[in-house]
Amino acid sequence: MFKPKDYAFQIETTVKAVFKCGEYELVSIYDSRFIEQQPFVSMAFVLGNFYNRAGSRHKAEIDEFFHKNSLIMNKSISEIGEENMENIIQDFKT
Repeated sequence: MFKPKDYAFQIETTVKAVFKCGEYELVSIYDSRFIEQQPFVSMAFVLGNFYNRAGSRHKAEIDEFFHKNSLIMNKSISEIGEENMENIIQDFKT
């Protein structure tokens, strides 16, 4: 059974780990309820943090991540669907 909250939690965990933030820090960017509705905002926040100090290879990978997912960036996890979210989460972690 598809559980959008589970995918949101995975992204939330990554955001918290990268920014070492706690409750109410970074407004709602790391909150799983927000992420469930706008997953790419939080992922962009994390990847943007790395982009500025990444080498050209990693910058190309980040650019590819956004290019590959550009058509679904404004969608919620429910709208994106389970199979797509599994692939996106895997790419995001990489």
